[in-house]
Amino acid sequence: MSEEQISHLKAQLASLTRPEKLELARFLSDQARLDAAPSDSETTATNHSATVNKRAQHLAWLKAHREQYAGQYVALDGDHLAGSGTTMREAHEQAQRQGVAQPFLVHVSSEQDAPFGGW
Repeated sequence: MSEEQISHLKAQLASLTRPEKLELARFLSDQARLDAAPSDSETTATNHSATVNKRAQHLAWLKAHREQYAGQYVALDGDHLAGSGTTMREAHEQAQRQGVAQPFLVHVSSEQDAPFGGW
């Protein structure tokens, strides 16, 4: 919108009553807030990207520390060890004490352990 159009619009708006100006101000404020907020598709894409990134961090941590924690349960927050123990509950409680509300919990097996292939 050009400067001239804005000036013309301002001149027209000056003649509005006080309640009309307040209603218009609320409308413009709401519109500005909507323009500043990310769209649902942007939010979904951001959340998906964050989830994929966290999974990659989990896998990298497990690969690097697999033998060190073999036979234990671990609670991860991204690439950070939030807890470990012989039970899932123990690992989860340690993570909660560190402020991690929803850790990734997994039992770590040794690379030497051959998976069961069936009969």
